[in-house]
Amino acid sequence: MRKGIALVALIAMLACVFMPSVSFTEDRDTVLLAKTIYAMGKDESYATKLAIGTVVMNRVESPWFAGTLGEVLQEQQQFPAGSRYDDESLRAAHAVLSGERTLSAAALYCQPLDAAERWDGGSLVETLGGYGFYSDNGQI
Repeated sequence: MRKGIALVALIAMLACVFMPSVSFTEDRDTVLLAKTIYAMGKDESYATKLAIGTVVMNRVESPWFAGTLGEVLQEQQQFPAGSRYDDESLRAAHAVLSGERTLSAAALYCQPLDAAERWDGGSLVETLGGYGFYSDNGQI
């Protein structure tokens, strides 16, 4: 009997050590942002994913856009509404929702560098991966 309990305890301990941490209760905003980051940058580096999340949060914090994450992400023709996300996109979402920013507050737009129609309504702030990040007022 003791061997059985010890074996179960050993298996549980090894599972905690070798399995990544899993959260079964992610909040709605984190998952929503992770889905957007994944939809836009699933093949991009973590740094690019952070930059995409930064643009979203810059809009939330800007007086010129809607005041909540959900409203910003639901603006028409702005951000894709993804249905999936991965661990890296979730980690980037957690980071930006916790205050990490990789671009200046002026970066309010992003576009793939290979987009068929280029957006020319602002100044390039930075290029990361396959994306250009832009401000609309020339401030960098």
